[in-house]
Amino acid sequence: INNDNQISDEIPLFQIRAHFTEKFIRVYQAYNRKIALPAARQKDFSIGPDFRLNRTTWIKPSFCWMAYRAGYGFKDENQERILAIDLDREWFDARILGEAVLVHRQKKRGGSQDDNRIKDVIVQWDPERDVTLSPKPYRSIQIGIRGATVKAYANGGSGAIVNIQDMTEVFHEIHGLIESGKVEEAMELLPIETEYPFLPDSLVEAPPQRIVSNDSTRVEEAKQS
Repeated sequence: INNDNQISDEIPLFQIRAHFTEKFIRVYQAYNRKIALPAARQKDFSIGPDFRLNRTTWIKPSFCWMAYRAGYGFKDENQERILAIDLDREWFDARILGEAVLVHRQKKRGGSQDDNRIKDVIVQWDPERDVTLSPKPYRSIQIGIRGATVKAYANGGSGAIVNIQDMTEVFHEIHGLIESGKVEEAMELLPIETEYPFLPDSLVEAPPQRIVSNDSTRVEEAKQS
């Protein structure tokens, strides 16, 4: 996504688009105040007693998909603060993408829900969204992390997290512009997101699925946003 806006219609079905530099890649999460505010201050999730290390937590590189998931921060109190988490790229490539498996592949191989919890990092692809939250004809990656990986992610001293920013006000401002019919102005506030250069082949072999806007067809997250 860029400020000239929206991306070309020639985007492949499976592609990671993100805001990134040579040092970090940005992902988003939405939390309640008790988790988000201390994390943003200390650049560390583990200091907050309400962050649950025993659950799968989902990270999202797409700004617009995060806006969709959290309703721009207005969906409910558990998603009222939206954080931008900058992850060290070497850690992200090795520990996240390098170890991830597709959700449907785990289920097929394991054969039971218990077997599906073997891997620390799982991936699913959902229809990407535009700034108005309408579905796009290509996918956005959602990454679920758990076990030892989520413990490393949450610990500010592990080197995984470069920075955490509370971006709630930006999401609210964009939402306000959309509500006022100023969609082009809203689009100008979107971060620059370009194709991320690393995506293992094993994560793009999902079976073809028809892109639809009916949420009941989506794989629902298990969920700590």
